Amino acid sequence: MFPEDLPYYMQRLILIFLIIFNQCLYNPIVKEVLDLEKDAKRNKSLNSFLINATLALPFFGSDISASSIEPSSSDSSTPTAEITPSLGNIILSNTSIKVVFSKSMDPSSLSATLGTNLTASWSKTLLSDDTVTLSATIPIGTNSFILNAKDVNGKDLTEIKGTYIVLSSNTNVLYVSPLGSDSNSGTSPTLPKLTIPSAISSATAPAAIFISSGDYNMNSNLSFIINLVDKVSLYGGFSQDFSSRNISTYTSKISDVATSVIGSTVTVYSDATITSATIVDGLTIVGSSNTNASVNSYAIFCNVGNPTISNNTIQAGSVSTQGAIAIQINGASPTISGNTISGGISTGSNSFGIFIQNISAPSIINNQVSGGSAPSGSAHAIYNGPQANTPTISGNTIYGGSGAISYGLNTSHPSDFNLSNNTIDGGIGTNSYAIYHGNGGSGNVGSYQNNTLFTSGGTNRYCLYEAGAISSPISFNNNHIFDCPSAYYYDQGTTAIFSFVTINGGTTNGSSYIGNY
Repeated sequence: MFPEDLPYYMQRLILIFLIIFNQCLYNPIVKEVLDLEKDAKRNKSLNSFLINATLALPFFGSDISASSIEPSSSDSSTPTAEITPSLGNIILSNTSIKVVFSKSMDPSSLSATLGTNLTASWSKTLLSDDTVTLSATIPIGTNSFILNAKDVNGKDLTEIKGTYIVLSSNTNVLYVSPLGSDSNSGTSPTLPKLTIPSAISSATAPAAIFISSGDYNMNSNLSFIINLVDKVSLYGGFSQDFSSRNISTYTSKISDVATSVIGSTVTVYSDATITSATIVDGLTIVGSSNTNASVNSYAIFCNVGNPTISNNTIQAGSVSTQGAIAIQINGASPTISGNTISGGISTGSNSFGIFIQNISAPSIINNQVSGGSAPSGSAHAIYNGPQANTPTISGNTIYGGSGAISYGLNTSHPSDFNLSNNTIDGGIGTNSYAIYHGNGGSGNVGSYQNNTLFTSGGTNRYCLYEAGAISSPISFNNNHIFDCPSAYYYDQGTTAIFSFVTINGGTTNGSSYIGNY
């Protein structure tokens, strides 16, 4: 056997050297070059054998077998693993996961879960029990993957953790790449489509369109936009060969490049047929920077449709006389989560991160939302219009932006809502409001719970501003309020309050308020 402290790669190199050395002497060209006489050849070969045997014996002892080139049983290095498909990827519920370890493993030590316990089937790639195939009927959704195991010497694998997005096993997958062609079928990573609209039109629901990194230009001027189809989802953030998915590393950017449209521009459009089973995930979506627009510029327009919009970067464009809006919600109830949303630049009008109107009930959860810039108008991170909307707004980081006026949240009666666990900065407008509670009609509306409210700039700065005497929050509890020099709570449009004793139970219509600090 080899000495225990001799590295494994050195063992293999010695074997290879000895084999090549012996074989060279029998090579006809070598014989010719050496011009050995018959007896000399015999003696040379014999000497070669004796020399090699002498060199090898100290390493092999009496057993020269396949087992002698396996790693030493005393190898104390930590085992590692390569996983296919890679963590963070999107898989179907019947996908098997292959793990190749750097060492022989102890099968009885393995524990693997992905929303359920996975069944292991062991095999050999280079070493015995160095490969395992994991399978199960995996639950649909975003699931955590956890893998633990020990090698044959009892050395622990460093626990492997990650996530997979798991789709139904009957999902039809299509691929889009800047290197593709719309004449391709799009059903294979090696035959991707070139454009997203072509893939959507080719898809049979339920379908998932995987979009590799690159730039994908739409043009509202040519009516070339992304019209969502129900149960046909879009997933960005893939590498060019689709082997890996990481939305931070691989940017799939969809932009409306229209500049001459006289009217609205829209990059992604959702109509009334769209349900929450239509997912838009892991993309960068940019509205048109259209100085010629006579109506607003939208990155995403949910017109009654209710898609799931998650983990995207969504940016409104730059316009002159109209609104620059990242997400417009009109009579719709989309789920909006985990996104970075930025209102655009409107030099002559208003900018909006999210604009809610006409009896909408969106869920806006765990996003970063900015109002953009409106030097001559108002910038709104979230605008909740006076049309009986009922949004749920929770866990977001909200920044009002900059402009003549900036709002973290601008809301008015009769729209009701649940606002909880948000960090809301009113921005740096000349007049800045963390929350502007407008009139719109008579009656108390809105639940404000456990938020952090402040402003980071401006001349007149308010944490909560009641615009008049006919509407107050139904509840305003346990909010952290600071850095609003004009008023922590501006009561009924007339009275600036800085005392938490007064805010907690002492405002007009606010006798039940508690816990603010």
